Amino acid sequence: MSTLARSFSEVTTGIRDRARSNSPVRRNSHNAGGSEVSLWRTHNTFPKTEHNARMRAAEAFEHETKLPGKRNGALGSIGLDVLRCLLRLRGRKDGRLDPTYQWIADKIHKSRSAVVEAVARLKACGFLDWIRRCVPIEDALPDEQQSEQISNAFILLQPPTVRECVRRMLRKPSEFVRAVAEKLARQKKLDTATVDDVIAEVQSPELRAILARVRAFVDSANPPSGHTEAL
Repeated sequence: MSTLARSFSEVTTGIRDRARSNSPVRRNSHNAGGSEVSLWRTHNTFPKTEHNARMRAAEAFEHETKLPGKRNGALGSIGLDVLRCLLRLRGRKDGRLDPTYQWIADKIHKSRSAVVEAVARLKACGFLDWIRRCVPIEDALPDEQQSEQISNAFILLQPPTVRECVRRMLRKPSEFVRAVAEKLARQKKLDTATVDDVIAEVQSPELRAILARVRAFVDSANPPSGHTEAL
């Protein structure tokens, strides 16, 4: 029971329940709560249907990269286990994904070193990236360490070939088809838009006010009757 509680704490806080290590923070570490939040939302939030398609595409990638006589492909069976674990663990609403290596190892019943190697393979193949993070140490004295390392923030990615495979599985339009459709929709909107519609689309309130005054001036100078009012 204590092991499960400790693992849950690691996942939710990113900090293991242990005494301060006083080990130096690793190079290129960022303060927690920064860039990873937007990256999680951008890359780690997607529907369950895409979740399943991503896993099937990864399995196909593993099969395609397996050389004759070899047991594993580029990802390896543990790499697939790690990816499957991360896909299931990601926050559905915010995309949060920051387990420790040991937590993953316990979850898939493998050694920590095997998980570290598998994560490196996933990154090398374009399936994963991460941000090293740290947090300030509360009540640290001036001559003591001011920050400590916490778990990495993992970002789920897709290599181009896998992304295309997922697109076909989900029967989504290609980027080219989507771009053409968006261009036609914009052109149709412009063709049917009125002057008021165009002014309403302007983001700046000041510019909208200026355009509205210009329109009113033009309308007053060119009344519908075609005759200007006598001065």
